[in-house]
Amino acid sequence: MAYDDLVRKGVAMANVITKSLHVPVVHRAWIGQDPWGNPIYAPPSVSADGGLLKAVVELKQTLRTLDNGMSATTKAYISFIEPVPANGTAGRVDPIDPRDYIMLPGGVSGPILDIEGVLDPDTGRPYMSEVWLGA
Repeated sequence: MAYDDLVRKGVAMANVITKSLHVPVVHRAWIGQDPWGNPIYAPPSVSADGGLLKAVVELKQTLRTLDNGMSATTKAYISFIEPVPANGTAGRVDPIDPRDYIMLPGGVSGPILDIEGVLDPDTGRPYMSEVWLGA
């Protein structure tokens, strides 16, 4: 069994085990700017079952060192174990772009500080996506 098969099966198992912890999350993909520089977002992304995307969410303030070496305070960690659909708009990073809008249950939102995910060589998309929202 190849390494990618092990990771894929591990993520699938994590999805089943954590299913009771999944909460609906609004993810709106950034698709551009209006003439005044304000962001324009696509309608909320939907999961395979047609509902809002589900994720494991941890509301916790932490200090995180970003790729640029700067430190930032986070207020939420989001683990999208199910695939986040790609938007396909030119000029953005799919499936999650740092300019996207994410709202958690209770209306919690904030700027996306960091995004991680190991790419599946078969799909070119992350096995799972991890996102940290800023305070």
